Amino acid sequence: MNPLPLSSLVPPTNRFLWLWPRIALALFVLAVAGLLWYSQRDALEEQRSVLITDVLWMEQNLHFQFDQAQERLQALARADHEGKVDEAGFRDRATLLLAGSPGVTGVQLFDTAHRRRFSLGPQPELPLDDALKLAAATGRPVYSEVFWDGQEAMLALVVPEQDEFGVGLISLPKLIATQVPWWFTVKYRLQLLDRDNRVLASKSNIETGATPLTYQLALEPPGKGLLLKVSAYPASTGLLRNLLLAAVIGLAAVVLYSWWRLRRHLQRRLQAEAALQAEYAFRKAMEDSLSVGMRARDLDGRIVYVNPALCKMVGYPAEALIGCLPPYPYWEPDSPETLQPHVAPVAGQEARFRHHDGRVVHTMIYTAPLIDAEGRHTGWLSSVVDITEQKRAEAFARQQEEKLQQTARLVSMGEMASTLAHEINQPLMAMSSYASAARQLTVQGDVEQVRPILEKIAGQAQRAAQIVRRIREFVRRRTPHHEPCQLDEVVEDAIGLADGDARSRGARIVARLGAEGLTLSADRILLEQVLLNLIRNALDASDNVASEQRVVEVSTMLEEQGVRVSVRDHGSGISRDAAEHLFEAFYTTKPLGMGMGLNICRSIIENHHGRLWFESPPEGGTLFHFTLPK
Repeated sequence: MNPLPLSSLVPPTNRFLWLWPRIALALFVLAVAGLLWYSQRDALEEQRSVLITDVLWMEQNLHFQFDQAQERLQALARADHEGKVDEAGFRDRATLLLAGSPGVTGVQLFDTAHRRRFSLGPQPELPLDDALKLAAATGRPVYSEVFWDGQEAMLALVVPEQDEFGVGLISLPKLIATQVPWWFTVKYRLQLLDRDNRVLASKSNIETGATPLTYQLALEPPGKGLLLKVSAYPASTGLLRNLLLAAVIGLAAVVLYSWWRLRRHLQRRLQAEAALQAEYAFRKAMEDSLSVGMRARDLDGRIVYVNPALCKMVGYPAEALIGCLPPYPYWEPDSPETLQPHVAPVAGQEARFRHHDGRVVHTMIYTAPLIDAEGRHTGWLSSVVDITEQKRAEAFARQQEEKLQQTARLVSMGEMASTLAHEINQPLMAMSSYASAARQLTVQGDVEQVRPILEKIAGQAQRAAQIVRRIREFVRRRTPHHEPCQLDEVVEDAIGLADGDARSRGARIVARLGAEGLTLSADRILLEQVLLNLIRNALDASDNVASEQRVVEVSTMLEEQGVRVSVRDHGSGISRDAAEHLFEAFYTTKPLGMGMGLNICRSIIENHHGRLWFESPPEGGTLFHFTLPK
């Protein structure tokens, strides 16, 4: 049942009071959210202000290094113009310049014809033509375009002095590496980019996250499209601030959860009283409408509950059953439940009850442990199903199946009547011929020749008696019962019954018996009926094939769990549509067939705890198998 809304349980005059906690909670959540947003925004603004300040300081530091290198290089060029520098003096002055100018890796002096006079450090191919012309035209220091020396980005500083020039080679990665302090790299990632956003030099290449706080500005001088880009690493908030925020959020969650729990508790209390009587009425109606009997017992076997279905099943009112200890008034003396009154079966168990009017009620009992609310085993709860009508239906079905099997045997004998008459007529004709010969020999007085003729007459009489015995046993109606029998003898008798029909059709029955000496506990006549039906079906399937293929093979073979009997023909086989319905009752492919033969055969084999099936060999025909346990 779905719980009723609280608004339908609370009086209308008090419903307005429930709005105040909701409004207060909503305002509290909004205030906390606003506080968090403002705190985060303030922290970001403060971090951005610090970032800009640090970037401007870094820019001034780099400008100072460029200016210092420019002054020293200009002093060297002036001394060279005044003739104060020879090669040794150049090396001394250039060495001091390299040592005092971070990032400067090489120094060169050019004459008025733009030819290199002195050089210290690397001497790459320098793209200086435009820079030298611009410096000569303006008379001011000029920076060249960025060029690459291997994997290293370089920049050339050209300082004019009259018609001579001093050139300093500046390594941008070395400049950044030496001029960026450690505290700067802890907080930021610094990159020097060109106009195509290629990284020329960088410091602290740790990833800054998906959306870092970034600030960039043009580096003037040297210009040439150089950008100084600085990205801040995420700043860790203070521990105290985090604890306060966590406390506020936690308290808000506690207040919200407490209010929700209190509301739920009140709602359930209000619902319980309203729903208790309806729930009781619903359960009582459900129990009274059940057709399955319910019985509850404690651990001592005392009945503590029965439903109306069980009372109707045994004919006693509930007042007469509740409180009873074994033996119960409805027990049969030899019922399984009576023999084991303190054993509670978990699976189904058949039992017979004695109704109050004296009739026997067959039941199936399913019992499960009865567990209370604290998880203790307090007794047993049983479901009792009346299966009396089911038992009657099963008995009637068995009787009908026996009648159907008898009818099938009579039908089979009717179909073989002419063949069996021919089989019996052969020994009778032989006996008549032998009797005539004996009469003539007696008239002639040749008594010695009469003896072997009389023995032949006796043999033919036994042969006729054997045929009659097989027919009588096959068609006689009797109760099925299992008895020891030789399987190969059963097969030979079945072949003997069908052999005459096979010869009349121009067919042969070939036996391959591999179960010699095997004794089974089975109903001999029912097994003969199965074999005769399978052999006759094989003969019917062989009518439309060539005479040399009209061979029915019957074989027996021992297996690990029992024995297998196989019947094979070389006919046209079974179609796919017929195979799906082959074992169904009243399904037949014969014009005058009943459609019960294979269905009865399968029932007989399954009653012997075996299995019947068929196969379609690749070379054609049909092969039926059935197995029987040892």
